[in-house]
Amino acid sequence: MNHVDVAVIGSGFSAAATIVNLIELLDPEQTIGVVGRSAGLGLGTAYGTADDVHRLNVPAGRMSIFPDRPDHLCDWLTRNGHALGAEDFIPRRLYGAYVQDTLEAQLYRTDNRSRLFLQDAEAIDCESFGDEQQVFHLSNGEQLAARASVFCIGGTPAGLPLRDDRIAPDARRHLCLNVWADKWIERARPDDTVFMLGSGLTMVDQVMSLRRRGHRGRIHVVSRHGLVPLPHHVPRRPPVEAAFAPGSGPLSDMMRRLREAAGKAEDWRSAVDGIRPITQAVWQHLGLEERQRFLRHANAWWNIHRHRLAPDIRGRFDEMQASGQVEVSAGWLHEIYENDGQARVAYRDRHSGTLRQISADWVVNCTGMEKCSISKVPLLKKMSARGMISGDVLGLGLAVNTDSQIQREDGSIAASSYALGPMTTGQFFEIFAVPDIRVQTRHVASQISEKISAI
Repeated sequence: MNHVDVAVIGSGFSAAATIVNLIELLDPEQTIGVVGRSAGLGLGTAYGTADDVHRLNVPAGRMSIFPDRPDHLCDWLTRNGHALGAEDFIPRRLYGAYVQDTLEAQLYRTDNRSRLFLQDAEAIDCESFGDEQQVFHLSNGEQLAARASVFCIGGTPAGLPLRDDRIAPDARRHLCLNVWADKWIERARPDDTVFMLGSGLTMVDQVMSLRRRGHRGRIHVVSRHGLVPLPHHVPRRPPVEAAFAPGSGPLSDMMRRLREAAGKAEDWRSAVDGIRPITQAVWQHLGLEERQRFLRHANAWWNIHRHRLAPDIRGRFDEMQASGQVEVSAGWLHEIYENDGQARVAYRDRHSGTLRQISADWVVNCTGMEKCSISKVPLLKKMSARGMISGDVLGLGLAVNTDSQIQREDGSIAASSYALGPMTTGQFFEIFAVPDIRVQTRHVASQISEKISAI
């Protein structure tokens, strides 16, 4: 059995940011074991794309991996000959290269640093989950024991919101269920008709890839609300003072005050950006019923105002809508069957209630990633069955406290085990973007360093 001081489970951005911070904070004699696929370490789904039309939706000036070094990314761009600045929305491929370069620079430092061991494998089981030691079984047959552990497991692709018996077997050849794994675009013909379910950032990525390839066919987009992410304004206008304080009133009152502030601002984005620093605190002051109400009635509108697009990307999308090539509708998927060599997609229109049907050569699932599906991750599924972990009450991810420590099924806290990123949505709500995750990873790395050094 291999023994380390800290085990990092995962290999995406959260894992890379955690490793970088741990190397800075741990003593030279301490050790870090990373369990994950070494190819693409630090990229995850978001930054593993090779298509340059897939851009960051936050300007480079706010995307440093270090919360206390805001110019770190922009300096890297300059050193590497990229004529891009703080206000630019750089390709995600390029950001992935920055993350990997930053990680590599830490790993190959010549001064004393903690030792790091990469296990090119997956954690498939957990034998012990105590406060002093956690023991993991790996897919390569080895075992890893750690004094502290950090879970950086990303989401799994969300499935189609449709029962299997609503999808005809002969229509499945037209389906793309996972846009990150299925190279469907390479097989699509320029005049193919495409039906996309979901109208968020994943959909925009797919449409932009089709556009770059010269696609001429019609693209039908359907989602529950038919809402598409709004654009950033460049140059960014300064945030205005937050329209309310955490816990200052009921959800309906806070939403009203935010709308009023947006209406008075020169740019509504300033009002939304004004509450960004307190969003997590606002969420944590809401009761369970108010959180549920927000998710049911307001979350879709919050997402398109908060998670915005690069202006030129939204401009290209608008052009495709104006030409009639792209059509966006609101509704719910009802059935998919085969008809005359195409998929026939039936959906219930949100506004009229009528059942509409569209023939398409491709049906593409753009509903994005599930927050944290315990049932779809073997390690988490086994740990949950043993009561080692629990899901949060909203079903958004793992139950953690405000320090990101994992909560067991019996309500006790695993004092030396942490979860990061989208896995902790139930506790923090806004924990998807780099500016939020980098603060969380630094905080967790600091806690681990203090605890291990004190022992």
